Amino acid sequence: MSFYPSLDDDGTSINSCAENVPAGLGFGILDQSMETDDLSLDSDYRPPSYNPQSTVSHSNPSDPSQVVIDLTKSPEKSKKPPRPPPPKKPILGKSLETKDNVVKDLTVPQVRWFYKDESNKKAVKWLPFIGYDSCQLEYKYRQIYVHGDVPLEIERIPVQGGLFEVDIVEKKCYAIYWKDDAVDVLRGTWFYHSNQEPIDDNIAQQIETEHVKRFGGQTIVAELSPDPKQTKNAKPQKEVLLYQMRFKDCHVDWYSIKDVFMYSDSTSSRLARSIGTSIGFSKASSSGYRLLRGFPQEAFLEDKPPPISDLIFVVHGVGQIMDHSSIIKCCKDLRNSADKVKSKHFPDLISRTSTKRAEFLPVEWRTSLRLDGGIVDSITPQKLKGLRWMLNSTGMDVLYYTSPLHRSEIVKALHIELNRLYHLFCSRNPGFEANGGRVSIFAHSLGCVIVYDILTGWNPIHLYDQYLSHEAGSHPDLDTVSEEQQGLAAELNSARKRVADLEDKLLATNQVAVAINTPKLDFQLDALFCVGSPLAVFLALRGTRPQGNGSVTHIMPKSACKRIFNIYHPTDPVAYRLEPLILRHYSTIRPLKIHRADSTKQIPYHEIQPMAYSAATKKEEEMTARASEEPSSSSEIYDDMDDESGDGEQQDSPALNDGYMTRMSSGLSSMWAKWSRGNKIPELDALEDMERDMERSINMQIEAMDVNTGELSADDSVELDQRIDFEIKESSMSSSYLSALTSHTSYWATPDVALFILTQLFPDYLLS
Repeated sequence: MSFYPSLDDDGTSINSCAENVPAGLGFGILDQSMETDDLSLDSDYRPPSYNPQSTVSHSNPSDPSQVVIDLTKSPEKSKKPPRPPPPKKPILGKSLETKDNVVKDLTVPQVRWFYKDESNKKAVKWLPFIGYDSCQLEYKYRQIYVHGDVPLEIERIPVQGGLFEVDIVEKKCYAIYWKDDAVDVLRGTWFYHSNQEPIDDNIAQQIETEHVKRFGGQTIVAELSPDPKQTKNAKPQKEVLLYQMRFKDCHVDWYSIKDVFMYSDSTSSRLARSIGTSIGFSKASSSGYRLLRGFPQEAFLEDKPPPISDLIFVVHGVGQIMDHSSIIKCCKDLRNSADKVKSKHFPDLISRTSTKRAEFLPVEWRTSLRLDGGIVDSITPQKLKGLRWMLNSTGMDVLYYTSPLHRSEIVKALHIELNRLYHLFCSRNPGFEANGGRVSIFAHSLGCVIVYDILTGWNPIHLYDQYLSHEAGSHPDLDTVSEEQQGLAAELNSARKRVADLEDKLLATNQVAVAINTPKLDFQLDALFCVGSPLAVFLALRGTRPQGNGSVTHIMPKSACKRIFNIYHPTDPVAYRLEPLILRHYSTIRPLKIHRADSTKQIPYHEIQPMAYSAATKKEEEMTARASEEPSSSSEIYDDMDDESGDGEQQDSPALNDGYMTRMSSGLSSMWAKWSRGNKIPELDALEDMERDMERSINMQIEAMDVNTGELSADDSVELDQRIDFEIKESSMSSSYLSALTSHTSYWATPDVALFILTQLFPDYLLS
């Protein structure tokens, strides 16, 4: 029977004795003066073994809480009934007794530690630590509070894969690598039977002490629930109260060693119990909550994550000044997405024998900077203050970085933070470097540009020096002088030559100093994942042009970073492609489509052949025409369109797109197409039509250029050493212009992105 929550007289829920009770019921602060007049026993008294068939009489019939257990009378022996056939479900009325099932102190595996779920603001929810973390916390707790071995400095216990640490004394959990609010932790010994949520540890500790004191050494008899068929006409049996503990706003009753219930003492709860018992319901079924001793799933040291083999720093872009914890939340979303993907595509990474694990650490570099001293805020007009503040907090970061006055400060802040986090991580994971641990960076938006400049040592002063050298020359007004001034002109030319020689010597010395003082990372970078990145347009404005040799080192030297990936959503207005900066004709080659996380087959990216935009567009138009002519097979046609034009697969290859259109039946696909066409906003529909016309016009111009040139140039026959641009597959149900509003911030929780990262880091572990 389910237990219903009790409400106070005014209709509000009681939140007192335990903050984590099921919704609608709570209990108050523990009253240290417990009512024990009914059982005044010596401190060393231990009752005899409990006989469930012993008779119980009330010393005071008017007060049922005062009970006297009579264990002297033996129950009458009855004839043994015939043995029933093996039941599918346990038969009520029978008892199940196990060997060595004796009441004693809880073992370390039976105790489970919890941390508070801060993401749930509506209700208090506790989440269990994994077995390894819980055992470590319990060992430390018993060392201090049970054995009395208190060190001079109590070390915190690392938990959750080494990202957090717990202070046993304060019962707080702190983040190690970033600043965040402390989270409450709880030692769980007694739990609500219905949802296995722990009760307040202070109350649970006193219940546990009293339970062991009164029932220690006795055999536990598991009472099974009554069979409805056997008890259909049976009269309800009244519970036998063995012992009761009272607190300020609640009390706990023992009916047997295992049948322990907690009750609220609010007026509404007492009224509910009174009405329930008057019509034949038991006290427990009317308003009580059954308690469970020990966590059902025992904790073991083997339940631990694999060692970290790949460390990924997550660097934010613009807008961090609006919310300093934004990158922490985004990194958590990325970490959760990776965990979900691993269970399906990388099962060997989550096995107990695995020695590989990727960990994501957020890198926050913006909030500590005060770039302009607040001068921009002071010159911001008051009208539309909220909108202007949002623009100042986002787009202004780009202007700061392009300013010679503030750029070096931004680069220095990110450089220092990356090295600090790396050394902190290595100090807590001493085997990382010794075991060949790899470091990668996942950079978003402007963060990609800053990381790139740190890796390559690019400095705008070099570009400015080149510009001055290129523009150096005599003043046009001094080209012609009078005969009287020829001597001064010759002296001026001599002085100018002397200054040029001094500048060359000083510049050479300064370039050496700049090269020495260029910020360097204290670790070798294995991979750089640029997400929603404007890096390409920055490089183009700096003068980077295609070299025509297909080598990625033209963009990123191998000595700085072994691999670089440019991931973007097709509607992200901030993202740009990198491949055309290496080979110009790759502007006509489609980027590779990132596999969906819910697809059943993952084709290696190096096996996908490049496909031109013009060829892919023609194929899409043909398939769209087929879909309109053959609505019964529209789902399969959309599958082929996604496979051929997106991933360069053959027609007979299995579909990669298992979402949306591919999961729809043909009838639903046709209905959706008609409904979507009839429910579009006219202005939005016009914009999309204009976009399609522009794309068609651009493709025609490209084809005309190919016809005019006749044959491909030598550079057009060159291919990239490795593909760099990877495009997220766009949903067939979304509008491009609506997606443009959210696509730039949608990478963190996208499982497709997490799958791509793990695929590049652990290609040998991917299920094919």
